[in-house]
Amino acid sequence: MFSNLFGKKEEDTQDHVFKDRAFMTTVAKMNACAELARTDEKMIFIAWFPDTAKRYREYFTESGINENRIIEAKHLHSSQLLTHTPVFVEHYPMHSKEEALVKNWEHRNILVYSAMDEPLFKHFGSEKLIPMMKLMGMKEHEVIEHNMVSKSIIKGQHKIEEQVSAEQPAASQGEWMEKNLKR
Repeated sequence: MFSNLFGKKEEDTQDHVFKDRAFMTTVAKMNACAELARTDEKMIFIAWFPDTAKRYREYFTESGINENRIIEAKHLHSSQLLTHTPVFVEHYPMHSKEEALVKNWEHRNILVYSAMDEPLFKHFGSEKLIPMMKLMGMKEHEVIEHNMVSKSIIKGQHKIEEQVSAEQPAASQGEWMEKNLKR
């Protein structure tokens, strides 16, 4: 079960473009993003899918945070990053797409906030891990942040990418998974 999500241990490389912060639930992840937005005005939050961007804009507005700090990846221009620090609020299912967007950015260790209840994680059996994590005493708002998690997500994205022959656009990560993965 753990091997599906975290994979085998390989040599450690610290030169990751992305640095993952994984939460048990999307609610906990959204709360953490809002807290980060309140504490650091230079952060902009990037969503890969329109439904995610809409949901975060609504949540930020309800939380008294400027909704314009949420940007859809397809509308992002590198000039916007000159004075801001990027934070992704989700992963794109294919790692090559993430790398293509950030390849000319000077930023390294770009934060990506994820949740174990998201479709990408569920694809690898995370719904079985959540009860175990709770049993071990982990709280919903606690974050998992480790180089091994980032590596495992990348491996999972590569496995997904191998299954996609002709990518179909989607409004959400869940819809993308349904449309693009072979059954």
